[in-house]
Amino acid sequence: MSKSACRDQRGFALVAVTLVMALLGVVVTELAFSMRLEAAMVKSYRDGLLARHLAEAGIQQAIREVINDSTVHGLDEDGQLVFYQVAQTGATPKALPKLPRAHVQFGAGEFSYRIPDEEGRLNLNQRQPGSLERMLTALEVEKQERDVIVDSIEDWRDPNDLARINGAESDYYLQQPVPYRPRNGNIQDVAELLQIKGITPAVYYGHNDKPGLVDLLTVRGRSAGVNINTAPKLILKALGLSDAEIGNIVQARAAKPYASPQDMTLYATRAQFTVNSATFRIESEGVISGEPRARLVAIVQRVVGGGGTQAPALVVFTWRSLPPKAKVKDAPAKQGSTKG
Repeated sequence: MSKSACRDQRGFALVAVTLVMALLGVVVTELAFSMRLEAAMVKSYRDGLLARHLAEAGIQQAIREVINDSTVHGLDEDGQLVFYQVAQTGATPKALPKLPRAHVQFGAGEFSYRIPDEEGRLNLNQRQPGSLERMLTALEVEKQERDVIVDSIEDWRDPNDLARINGAESDYYLQQPVPYRPRNGNIQDVAELLQIKGITPAVYYGHNDKPGLVDLLTVRGRSAGVNINTAPKLILKALGLSDAEIGNIVQARAAKPYASPQDMTLYATRAQFTVNSATFRIESEGVISGEPRARLVAIVQRVVGGGGTQAPALVVFTWRSLPPKAKVKDAPAKQGSTKG
């Protein structure tokens, strides 16, 4: 064999080895990438599962707070729900011990929860005449939009198929891109409002630092009325109280909550108020490695046995997942601020 032929064979072998090594490198790189991707997916699934269990642990701890022998419910300076007990008529309400609600370490992560008072909201299924329109006015909703929303909610709830002047019945909803019919009964969930004519996402979720209907309305609760100790100013205004009266209520309940119906006789002549609640919203969040990974909301009602002699029971109306909130970085404290 000539020297030229040997050189050609050696060159071909070198090219072949180079191609094989390059192909092997691509295969190894692809395999490593696939393994890393699969490991990341498994970790994400595991963290999501752990976070959900943590959020559920938060709801269970909140239920421990709800099932107690409190007789009055109010708010602290941070707007957190406080459970009070009144030993006897005329006595000052005494706050019951509060379990930790924020950054509670548990296993591989932590949970936080809030207990907003569902009976501090306006109940759409038991509302007082004119209250919804006054609330929409306070939210600066235009009159034409208010009329459509109020009439459409009434049409959604009533059993007939006759639309009010500004409302809507089946003939309107069946013409939508995805046709459906009104419930013709009590609303089962606040999210149902998004299906009703006139209620836009801006009105429902709020905008320009204004709360939305989702923050102010409920469809659960007792028929007794609104808790005067926990109702926001917008709810008090919707119930027909003046700005001066609302200011007096907020100032008085900040010092100590109203302990009995006799303490609020002045306001109860125009609206039905209570000083305690039985229905609560629990919003819980599970956090893994500092990142919120799961959120749950539950609406529960505390039911006391006959004559108050039996241990309280709990009815769960809602238990569902919410999209996790994005992590918010702590802003630098302002100079001179006294808040922790």
